Amino acid sequence: MRNKFICFALSAMLILTFIPQISFAVEEETSVSDDITVEYTEDPAAETIEDGAAEAAGEAITETEEDTDDAAAETAEESEEISVSGVITGFAPLETSDYYYEGNPEEEELTVSLPDTLSVYLDGSEEVTDIPVSWTAVEDFDATDFYFYSMKPVWGEGISLSDELNEMADVPWITVYKQEPENSDIEPLMTEEELDPIYTEEDGSIDPEAEDVSLSAMAVGTAGEIIDTVTEDSYAGTAANTAAIYNYLTGTMGLNKAAACGVMININAESGMSPNNLQNTYNTKFGLSDSAYTSAVDKGKGAYKTSSGKSQNFKTDSGGYGLCQWTSSGRKTNLLNRALSEKKSIGNITMQLGFLNTELQGYQQVLTTLRKVPNNAAGAYIAAAEFCLAFEIPANTVSTAASRGKNCLSNYWKTYSGSSASATGTSFLSLCGYSYPTAVKTGKGMDVIGYVVSNYTVKSLTGKIVNSSGKAVYSKTLSPGTTAYKLSNLDSAMKFSALSAGTYTYIITAKDSLGKTVTASHGFKVSSSGSTTKTLGFATTGSNASTSTAPTPAQTTSTSQTTTVKKAYTGTFPKIPKRGYFKKGDKGTQVKNLQKFLKWYGYSISTDGRCGPKTISTIKKFQKAIGVKADGRFGKKTLKKAKTIKK
Repeated sequence: MRNKFICFALSAMLILTFIPQISFAVEEETSVSDDITVEYTEDPAAETIEDGAAEAAGEAITETEEDTDDAAAETAEESEEISVSGVITGFAPLETSDYYYEGNPEEEELTVSLPDTLSVYLDGSEEVTDIPVSWTAVEDFDATDFYFYSMKPVWGEGISLSDELNEMADVPWITVYKQEPENSDIEPLMTEEELDPIYTEEDGSIDPEAEDVSLSAMAVGTAGEIIDTVTEDSYAGTAANTAAIYNYLTGTMGLNKAAACGVMININAESGMSPNNLQNTYNTKFGLSDSAYTSAVDKGKGAYKTSSGKSQNFKTDSGGYGLCQWTSSGRKTNLLNRALSEKKSIGNITMQLGFLNTELQGYQQVLTTLRKVPNNAAGAYIAAAEFCLAFEIPANTVSTAASRGKNCLSNYWKTYSGSSASATGTSFLSLCGYSYPTAVKTGKGMDVIGYVVSNYTVKSLTGKIVNSSGKAVYSKTLSPGTTAYKLSNLDSAMKFSALSAGTYTYIITAKDSLGKTVTASHGFKVSSSGSTTKTLGFATTGSNASTSTAPTPAQTTSTSQTTTVKKAYTGTFPKIPKRGYFKKGDKGTQVKNLQKFLKWYGYSISTDGRCGPKTISTIKKFQKAIGVKADGRFGKKTLKKAKTIKK
């Protein structure tokens, strides 16, 4: 559901409005002098003002030992904070606030506008305590090119979350929606009219344009959970459309019932099964009903006029349209071109289903899952969740995926399988569309992709590369705490490019809160004449946990054993700037030293001495890999941990 409201939405509690014409004050960027010597500090509050003008003017600053002592004393006075610690047992309601930005912000620019404290209840107390927090993207910020970002709070080491609270369901997240400047007059709150319509089915069909059509407002449960718009007793769209979509998915595409139901619940949530559905906010904006919009686009072969006479074009008008609410100009251009080439209406359901089929060829991660899910309730849940996570990618992606999985069981799966099912009591834990190697060329890497998905909280995710003697060459364990989690979070720790020639096994293991464990194990070879092969898999347990044909350690002899000698970094570590960390805009020798270290660690990054978005993003990846707070601020704690690394 690629909605583009002009707001930040904190699960219906906090609304942050972004209006590109209005800018907010941002801390002036400074350069890091090559000769700065500083005292290490990670505390952002330790930044001093005295040398700011000199830094901005590009003057070199050399701290003496006495200057450092004075700065430390000033810092102690200026950053007096009461140390907060305890267990979070609840969250206080948040007030509505407005924030503004100019242009497209980087993650660090965006997060600086978010609340720097969160009101919580500690240790069961009924008194509210404000704890300092920062915000980080739930997904890979740089890799997200749709219309929203999900952000979650990060608090200090002295604060922990009660075992009775769930990170996804109870912790407030902020969802950031992008919006074009021309739509800045849209109200930040989503009203009932802005939601996808849910139609009450009567006598097998309904008229989507009828005045008596009922709308179901998006219900909000906990701060982090959005309950999807589809309910057990309410279907959208006509019976004819529903049947056509099901027959295409199971016939032309060859999906089993479970996979088809998973796709259908997503289409239902996106468009109400209506191929001529225009995103509701754009019906209001253009003054056109779904049918009038479709007719105008068809007549002008993409070009049309709104009710006020303003010229628009289907390719670039930014309104979500059709079964899957295609929104971006590239995708809408492709959809229009297909309709024109087939000489069909832009709202033709058969044409759109063919377009969906074509698009999915470029989403092999999703397609692999759809083709391999078991034809049972678990398969229906996983198909719905994976299609939501990796194809539709709506706001509040993880919680929405879980919601659609549950709704799939009580709606379409119940209808087409003839049996009811529940998402409670049985775990559907699976590894979906993950990549694994079969042959790797020495010095070449491989991207870790895919999802681990469950109807219960995923408690742990472990990735390992094991050599022929059974020893783990690289290993990383993460604690997701959500019902879906990107395997790419293991990527930086799985150093395929650093492997010597030999035979290895790649192992992914996940465990959820119900106690179910799923493991996928694949043998592969590394050689100078090999070529990296990215193969997609799907695994639950038992027969679906397949192993590739390459030899596993048990099939090899000691002659193929690979010994890895780990060495510490021999280059020059960077000196931390006076403020206590590197930030975007810094430049100089120390930034170059930082980049050289990150490159040694295994990241693809230029060593140009300029701390730009790529460097900040890489710092976050590195921090995630070594287990420190991934805030993009390379400071004392990160440096200390970096100096202990051997590879």
